[in-house]
Amino acid sequence: MSLFPSISIAGTGVNVDQTWLDATASNVANMNDQVSPNQQVYQPQEIVVAPISEIPGSLVSPNTTDYALGQGVAAVGVTTYSKNGILVYDPQNPLANAQGYVRQAGVNLAEELGNLVTAQASYQANVSVINHAKAAYMSALQIGA
Repeated sequence: MSLFPSISIAGTGVNVDQTWLDATASNVANMNDQVSPNQQVYQPQEIVVAPISEIPGSLVSPNTTDYALGQGVAAVGVTTYSKNGILVYDPQNPLANAQGYVRQAGVNLAEELGNLVTAQASYQANVSVINHAKAAYMSALQIGA
């Protein structure tokens, strides 16, 4: 249990948001990767998030009645999607097969930009919670002073 639970909980959100931003940055950086059709192309990443109380081995029991509002979240894994990428007709590409196709990472830029905006807004909201909680705790310390 933390001395300042609201700061700890928002801090877990900041950590998840940073992981989300990292995955999004990796996806955008690799969106134009191309390989021969018979090779493995970059697989876009997506993070898996779970409440800390539901993570096996966490110190918090899911049946805990204390702090019923939660203990925060954690990135518990990374999954990939579009594992095979997409075939693109590009006969001039040196990686193209006899039919003129190359395999390209199946990254959807519009989706990734949406993820970027959402992760950034969530990051800012969690930092705002931390700052407001810090101000409230500082005000409480001034009582009676």
